[in-house]
Amino acid sequence: MCSLCGTLAAGPHWADGSTDRGQVGARRAALRQRLVRAALLDRVLAPFGLRVEEWEETAYVLRSATGETVLASDLTALLAEAERLARRPLDPLDPAYLARLAA
Repeated sequence: MCSLCGTLAAGPHWADGSTDRGQVGARRAALRQRLVRAALLDRVLAPFGLRVEEWEETAYVLRSATGETVLASDLTALLAEAERLARRPLDPLDPAYLARLAA
């Protein structure tokens, strides 16, 4: 199965909260939360040469500096793909990483 079909078939991830998406206000709030999360992930992964965007309220688009692009349906998949695209383990406590993030 391609990543697009797998993403469309996936249910909500626990990190997305339990917002009732049937109501317009609740759906807007959930989208705002996803956009904020994507912006934060983009900043956190930028020192590794990766970019993150929210996609259609169902996935995250992860891009490498070389243009490789993958869809990740949730945060777990996103972090696994980020390590694969960065071609190294992502250690959030690495002093060099924290220094780049603080800059």
